[in-house]
Amino acid sequence: MFHYQDLSIMIHPEVYDPAEDTFLLVEAIEVKPKTDVFEIGTGCGIIALVCAKKGANVVCSDINPYAIETTKKNIENNIHLLKGSIDVRKGSMFKVLNKGEKFDIIIFNPPYLPTYAEEKLGGWFDIAVDGGRDGFKLIKPFLKGLSRHLKKNGLGYFISTSFADQKKLQKIIIDFDLRSNRIMRQSIGEEEIYIYEVKIK
Repeated sequence: MFHYQDLSIMIHPEVYDPAEDTFLLVEAIEVKPKTDVFEIGTGCGIIALVCAKKGANVVCSDINPYAIETTKKNIENNIHLLKGSIDVRKGSMFKVLNKGEKFDIIIFNPPYLPTYAEEKLGGWFDIAVDGGRDGFKLIKPFLKGLSRHLKKNGLGYFISTSFADQKKLQKIIIDFDLRSNRIMRQSIGEEEIYIYEVKIK
């Protein structure tokens, strides 16, 4: 367990630990009370908890059963701090949503590292970090689904890395009729990570 702000966060060996990318994403996103938020790949639930602590109504999801279990425990442990609500759903990306369900903010800290078959170890950790050969394996379906599930003037947020081709990423964003701004960056050794804010044109 560790503490972030005044939240007590349990972690699990089969769940991606919050790291620099997680905290940069938390810092980048402005959430107001009554905001409807959807977080994909919630992990231990820390981003969902921060949003609900600010009064947002959050739907969060993960395909990892250990992440779902850990998130539910973290909600129980911090329920007294939450001004909004959290609905935890198990499943893949937008498949957990009901038809017509839309949000002001959609958040995804995706597996973004370009990954080759020989680098994979197997298990839930691989699923959490495997971005495919170009780093965009899950970023593409995320961007594709935004237009169906963002409210008017809604915003999507995700992370990418300098190890992936950022010009190719810009083309993908444009191909899905989205506009983007790179709103934050952070250097971690030889890598830079980027927070992108995207909206429907």
